Amino acid sequence: KTDCFNYVRFLQSYNSSHLYACGTYAFQPKCTYIELSGFTLDQVAFEDGKGKCPYDPTKGHTGLIVDGELYSATFNNFLGTEPVILRNLGPHYSMKTEYLTSWLNGRPHFVASAYVQESAASSTGDDDKVYFFFSERAVEYDCYAEQVVARVARVCKGDVGGARTLQKKWTTFLKARLVCSAPEQQLHFNRLQAVFTLPAPDWQDTTFFGVFQARWGDVDVSAICRYHILEVKKAFEGPYKEYREQAQKWGRYSDEVPSPRPGA
Repeated sequence: KTDCFNYVRFLQSYNSSHLYACGTYAFQPKCTYIELSGFTLDQVAFEDGKGKCPYDPTKGHTGLIVDGELYSATFNNFLGTEPVILRNLGPHYSMKTEYLTSWLNGRPHFVASAYVQESAASSTGDDDKVYFFFSERAVEYDCYAEQVVARVARVCKGDVGGARTLQKKWTTFLKARLVCSAPEQQLHFNRLQAVFTLPAPDWQDTTFFGVFQARWGDVDVSAICRYHILEVKKAFEGPYKEYREQAQKWGRYSDEVPSPRPGA
């Protein structure tokens, strides 16, 4: 019965006069605006919360509002089988990931998101980025047992999608593995639990701190790992993998990198 309560999963400032709130609303997610001066609910402006808030209060979720647009990582259906990273509200078209394992696999656990203004003082005209942190089942490794890994994904704020089959789909989406380990114990912390973003006056000094968990024998252990934004950026600019249909497995892309490169 308690799962059918309305669990508020998102509450952020929308503008100088209103907050934007989303709740599970008994597995029928809804969103609305809250007027700040009197902290009153706008009863007229209830909106469908699909893609903005999970149906199930136990599912991981993250979101943030950037210049009036909501970026969210959640599940797009009642069964919790359609993970999605989506942008809506604001002036742009709604954008989302595809329902493919190469984008988001299985039932990822979304943890956190961050906005980094990488366009500031950029000599190459770089765009601002939105980062998402989560854990998911890995598909790129040859393992009999299910392997869960931590990820960081990135999209460009100015992404407007592509043509034809890429309409309303991210064209800048990239993801990479977040490695947190204790090599001397041969221990890998793969389950991401929380992320804190430490901003800085210069975006190049931004730092992410991740809280991870792992199983070591019969004991649950945890660790905190630090990631500098330039290290994350370097990973996204490095070699990448592709899915090879004939071998039915992932492998390192060995051909010449297209220009502009994927995710640019």
